[in-house]
Amino acid sequence: MNFLKSKRLNKIICFLFVAVLFLANCSKKELNQLDINNAAHSDTLQDDDESNPDQTKIKSCIRANDQQLTQVNSGANKLKQFLKKCYTETGSKKWCDQVARPNPDSHSVFDCTYSHEQIHAFIHPDEKKWVYAIDAVKLVIELESKGVQIFNIYNWWRPEPYNTNVGGAAGRHPAGTSVDVRFMTKADQNKAHTQLCKWRSQGRLRALGYYSGTGLHLGIGDVNANTWGRACP
Repeated sequence: MNFLKSKRLNKIICFLFVAVLFLANCSKKELNQLDINNAAHSDTLQDDDESNPDQTKIKSCIRANDQQLTQVNSGANKLKQFLKKCYTETGSKKWCDQVARPNPDSHSVFDCTYSHEQIHAFIHPDEKKWVYAIDAVKLVIELESKGVQIFNIYNWWRPEPYNTNVGGAAGRHPAGTSVDVRFMTKADQNKAHTQLCKWRSQGRLRALGYYSGTGLHLGIGDVNANTWGRACP
């Protein structure tokens, strides 16, 4: 009798273990299914490196240490909380979803920095930094309303060592104060740049970078309140 009870208990434990694994896997897939429309994984690091936006390769890949991974996971655990706040304040699932994940063109760099099992999302663990991403989304929405066609949002927070691995500058993105936006055409990029210069003069962003491709750096809260690539009028 005791043997039968023990056998039945073991079956129950095995069933529960499999169920937990299944639910965990489903949860991870759900988190990874952020809307990344128009964001193919081409592994081209266009515009990641502010000093060399045409860089396409990295020489080496630094693996995140335990502390760095803990920091990333701390933010990832707040993903749904961030998205809910962003959806509520902007009304845009598309752009909120995109700002919540790393540059999809650097997917292989993300994998070598962390692992292919890591949730593909970068949410700054400090909730005070969320305002910069959300304000950037608001600017993107306003640009759309003015007829500017936007391809994707591809950078917000870039923690170390991921930022180093994609060739990023030491400031700006690692602080979680800026967002990069890629436009459909050069004409859209130029139109957006003109409008963002006006908004910068109004104090809605501090820095504005112009890339050789079709991307712009929106330094909402950057410490260095400057422009590069193209000056504002």
